Amino acid sequence: MKATNKAMLYEAVSEFIQLHAFDHLLDNELAQLKSLLNAWTLSEEGSEMQELTGKLIPLLSKVNFFVESISPAAIQLWFFALSYNEIPIGGMMQDLSSTNELVN
Repeated sequence: MKATNKAMLYEAVSEFIQLHAFDHLLDNELAQLKSLLNAWTLSEEGSEMQELTGKLIPLLSKVNFFVESISPAAIQLWFFALSYNEIPIGGMMQDLSSTNELVN
């Protein structure tokens, strides 16, 4: 079951990269995101996985949901993948609201 959840997160991040939701990241941040995601996917349950998750969360929280090509289905997959992998989304939503406010 856990492998399926990991695959879901990997798929969601990959889709969001293809949809340009991480284009605003610096090249080294995007490379770090991909590297951490690969290491996280291959890690076993335990302290290594928790450490990788802690490093992954700040990068995942930099997702841009306001890219024109992102569909509601992609956003739904994103939040399902995060929640099934027990990655906290509460702080991510707070970061989202403070960095993506509409300008009048």
